[in-house]
This record gives sequence, structure tokens and C-alpha cells, in this order.
Amino acid sequence: MRVAVHRLGKAYGYFWALRDLEMEIPAGECVALLGPNGAGKTTLLRLLSGLIYPTQGEIEFEGAKFSRSSIELRSAVGFLAPSEHLYENLTVRENLDFFTSLYNRRPPAAAVDEALVAVGLERWSGEYVSALSSGMKCRLSIAKWRLLDPGLLVLDEPYGVLDGGGVDLLEAFLRSHCRKGGVVILASHHVSRALQLCDRALILHQGKLTFDEPRRDPWDSFQRAFADFLPRGHS
Repeated sequence: MRVAVHRLGKAYGYFWALRDLEMEIPAGECVALLGPNGAGKTTLLRLLSGLIYPTQGEIEFEGAKFSRSSIELRSAVGFLAPSEHLYENLTVRENLDFFTSLYNRRPPAAAVDEALVAVGLERWSGEYVSALSSGMKCRLSIAKWRLLDPGLLVLDEPYGVLDGGGVDLLEAFLRSHCRKGGVVILASHHVSRALQLCDRALILHQGKLTFDEPRRDPWDSFQRAFADFLPRGHS
């Protein structure tokens, strides 16, 4: 999936959270979305997911304009965040069955079993989601998006609730997604981890795109661009 935005902006009253953003991401690319708190990262992810709508500009997926009526295109986007909504009063398996039905998917039971095994939740398939830890809920979200297989995956601070095994699981899933031609956009304050995973870095500052380069070694230009956002004395 190819993703493009043109003059994209989002205002809340007189405050512009994002303004005049231009960006193109080819199929198969994993992008780190970085910047200080309040830079506009979550706003951009929510716009790309169709959870909110732009004040100005356009979003395109594979050249098709993304709008309020783009039901089919909305199903091509997955939003993974620690606070992602799951149904607490349904079991792990019931959540997967329910979400896949919302997307008009009917994966066979064996595919659901495979997704649960892949994220290490097979023993908890009959447990209510309310009984799961935050890290286990994040694993369930990974299983959900494995089954739904959207073209674009956007992630907002996914590392915080995962242990080491969960982080490895997430990153293996994201690499596999990109190898299949999907796009990943990952917003995180774990800069070094995100840069190891991603092919490209974007920096947002006060709603504007201030840096956009592919990963390189050494990456002096990134270090200079990001230095303004580091706490004094950080090395």
C-alpha cells in the first residue's frame, strides 16, 4: 500500500495541531514518527486511521482519496495502541471472532488458533479480556491485526506495556507486514528502538514536519535534528 498526504492539517478551534504536511510512503516501508510531546504525532495517526478528519488537505491510499465515506479504505488501516479498545466482557477468542466479523472476515478456527499461538495466548483463549494484563491485551491486539491484515498499520507508543518477549513478537510481526508490501508508521519515545526497526524517520515539531530521511549510518543529520528535543545533559 502506498500512502500519501497533501497539505494535511488539523485545527482544534484556533490551534493547529498539524499543518501543511506533505508526505509519501511507498509500499513495504517502516517509518518512525518522532518528536516531543504535543508535536502532532497522535493527531497524524488518528487522521490516517479515520478516527478524526482533517481541517484541510487530503490523505490518499494507493491514489484513492480517503474521506468520511471511504468505508473500504478504512478497513485497510489498523491502529494499534496500548489503550486500544477491546471488549472486556468477551473472551480472548470471542474478541477475535467479533472484530473479524466487523470487517466481514470469517477466518477458519484454525487461523484463529494459529494467531493465538503466534502471540502466546493460546492458553488464555477462554479467559475474559478483563482478566488480562496490559501486555497480554497488546498481544491480543497483535493477533487481531494479524488476522485482519490491513495494508497500513499505525502504532502509538506500543512498547510501554510489553516485556522483552512481547517487543520481539511485535517487531517480528511489523517486519513481516512490511515484507508483504504493507506500510508501518510507528510513533514512539523509545527513539533508539524505533530507529533500529524502521527504514526512515520523520520528526514533527509544533505540528510541522521538520525532518524526513531514510536511515543511514552514521546518521549525523538525525542526531542534529533531534538534539533540540532531548533533555539537557542527555547523551
